[in-house]
Amino acid sequence: MKKWILTVCAITGAAWLSVGAETTAPAAAAATAPAAAETGLTARPLDQWTPFQVGFLPHFPSAQMTSNVYGIKSGWPMVCGVGRVYGLEASWLYSGTAEIYGIQASWAVCANRRFDGIQSAFAACVNEESFNGLQATLAFCMAGNFNGLQASALNISGNATGFQAAAITNVTGDITGFQASVVANVSKKLTGFQTALVNSVEESCGWQFGLINVSKKGGFQTGLINYIEDAPIPFFPILNFSF
Repeated sequence: MKKWILTVCAITGAAWLSVGAETTAPAAAAATAPAAAETGLTARPLDQWTPFQVGFLPHFPSAQMTSNVYGIKSGWPMVCGVGRVYGLEASWLYSGTAEIYGIQASWAVCANRRFDGIQSAFAACVNEESFNGLQATLAFCMAGNFNGLQASALNISGNATGFQAAAITNVTGDITGFQASVVANVSKKLTGFQTALVNSVEESCGWQFGLINVSKKGGFQTGLINYIEDAPIPFFPILNFSF
């Protein structure tokens, strides 16, 4: 019991120390992030930073909301903010700092605006604007424009370059690369390869392989039902193509 009390006290003390522990780097490193319209908060300049930040709840402590962390930011059980993390952000329930350059992890949910690195959670990973790296979870991944690997039961992204792997469905804007799922792949323009029971694109400059393949414009298809709207013969079993 004493060890547990000491641990809680240590974590709480670290959180309050991190409020005032921000270090000043050379002025050349200073930069200011855009304000987050939904909160009215603005990240501190990059020359104001701390090596360690602890959060318990949104706005508690308040420093987590605008801080820059070069090191570790941790949620007990959650952490968030409009600042940046260069290193590791890990939480029990929710990791939600706006910009991450490194690793973001949580037992439940990870969320951010811009991301470079590895993001992983059991329930959901959510990115609003741009993602470069690996995004993986058991249930649900969502990203803005995406470069890298996205893997979960359901993947949703804006334009994507790389590899999408889903246990159920992938949904993207334009994709350049490889898209694989059990049930369905849906995208605007395909440049690469798609495989699932059902594949559907608006325009294809690649290969669709599945039970049912649908394209409004172009592509190469192999499957039981193949339909290309602008092909000389729109519907053809086993093999169809239009270039």
